[in-house]
Amino acid sequence: MRERLKTGVLTALVISSVILTGLLLFGQPPLETAAPPAYERLVFGELRPVSQHVLPQLRLTTEDSLRVLQPWHENHALAWEIIIDLFSHSSTPQQAQLPDNLPEHGVSARFPVPAQPGLWLPAARPASLEIIEMAWFSGDPNTVWYAGSDGEWYSSRLAQLPENWEDILAEVFAGSNRYLATEADDWGSLTVGQTVFIPAEMPVMAVHAVSREDLDKEKLLRSIFVDSALVRQIQERDGAYIYTDGQRGLRIFEHGELEYTSPKSEPGLEPMETMQALRRTAQYLQLMGGWPEHLFLQAFSATSKLNWNSRQWNTYTVSFFSVQQGYPFVTVNPPVILRFSDRGVIDYKRQIVLLDGPSAKPRKLLDPRKAAAVAADRLIIGGGEAALVEVYPAFYLDGLRQPAAQPVWILHMENNKRAVIHGHTGSFLAWLE
Repeated sequence: MRERLKTGVLTALVISSVILTGLLLFGQPPLETAAPPAYERLVFGELRPVSQHVLPQLRLTTEDSLRVLQPWHENHALAWEIIIDLFSHSSTPQQAQLPDNLPEHGVSARFPVPAQPGLWLPAARPASLEIIEMAWFSGDPNTVWYAGSDGEWYSSRLAQLPENWEDILAEVFAGSNRYLATEADDWGSLTVGQTVFIPAEMPVMAVHAVSREDLDKEKLLRSIFVDSALVRQIQERDGAYIYTDGQRGLRIFEHGELEYTSPKSEPGLEPMETMQALRRTAQYLQLMGGWPEHLFLQAFSATSKLNWNSRQWNTYTVSFFSVQQGYPFVTVNPPVILRFSDRGVIDYKRQIVLLDGPSAKPRKLLDPRKAAAVAADRLIIGGGEAALVEVYPAFYLDGLRQPAAQPVWILHMENNKRAVIHGHTGSFLAWLE
């Protein structure tokens, strides 16, 4: 009897072993056809390549005017492709002195942050070279120039200039915004630090109603917090909600603003190159609300605080600005600002406001030179002196309590302060840092 029992048990074990082995071999779908884990779908939009992060402002300078193509303009991609094609036929850059007698007539590409030419040009370019500008001048047609982030100029020789290159580029720029150089006397008591260009034709703009960005809150929470069972929800008196798992926290306000903090990501342990940090930026934005098409890189800064271990304290801050209806949309705080290290996001603030339809009839903006005296008086009241370096039209919103976005002139000073002047009345609205 006992032997029969042993035989039955052994038979059952053999049968179960065969069945389990079959399930392991044939019961699971191949990796290529298996459904991806749920977290892989918890992203907002496509991941942007770094070459699309740092697209430059393109300038074509002639004897009497300046034409500008911004990354959001229609012909920017085509013009940039033509410029890249020219530079791709040049030799390896060598440090050189920029001649003083070169004419201003030429084309340049100015980057929002230092960029590596290897993003667009052949890999033979020096990997360590970071530039803030690329330029070609008609006075020396067989040379192209790079302005390095180190303050030095680098030059490359061209075997020959492509046939009709200048004519082709001028045709691409023909429909772009045209600007005229102003004289220092045009700005009255306002000091001018360099040649200031203003639009040849004053823009026609209207007051616009606004709305806030509508993010999928549940998707955002599942993207940030891996284990939702550990997340606690706290409602504050002002109506905001805090979500935390004890290590990181997310605060979502009623007006749409969100703040994320993760103290464990600071200090950083390893330094990152600019391009590497920008790749991280794109990855973080894809997980934390997305990177809308109207957001463009505004500033990038790296902070390194030396401690007993010099590899610590490496953090990076990236801020963005919005362009809507063809003009920058300026708010008191950047729509997105991100601070992170190699260990992850430290702080993240996001408050994106969208322009709705116009709430008034479009009108031509007044000449910004007529409002220069207002900005000069405000500088005197503030006890500061700074020279004007740039002027451009924009929409401006002073907080979400303001019912509409106003057309304005932004007078950018050399100390990075910006005077906001109402585009229709010429009245002073605010100073922005």
